[in-house]
Amino acid sequence: MEFLTVLKERGLKATPQRVAVLKELDKKTHPTMEEMYSNIKEDNPTISLATIYKNVNLLKEQGIVIEINMPNGKMRYDYLSYPHIHLVCKSCGYIEDLDYDENLFKFQKSIEDSKGVIIDRLDVVASVESCKFCK
Repeated sequence: MEFLTVLKERGLKATPQRVAVLKELDKKTHPTMEEMYSNIKEDNPTISLATIYKNVNLLKEQGIVIEINMPNGKMRYDYLSYPHIHLVCKSCGYIEDLDYDENLFKFQKSIEDSKGVIIDRLDVVASVESCKFCK
């Protein structure tokens, strides 16, 4: 299972709670913390919201989970299984994942070269006023 490998590579134990968080985020629905808790609780009735928070924060620190800042201030979360852009609608809150194209990788490389650094992760959030779902 991919989740077990990802956790092991980061030196983390594959606890049932961490795997449950990653499974939920892998659905690509970009849930809020409360939505994630509600969905995970269906299969894991004894899990607490504090446990979800603790594990999401640990996974964020390890670069496995990304936090998406929404216009309404309500954070949403995603499993960073591959580099991608988040297209966020300011009107309805819909989030769409878009693949990077070669130009973004070239831009990252030029930043690294000009600044003498290595970028671990490039987080890109593109905001739009309205999307195909709310027009």
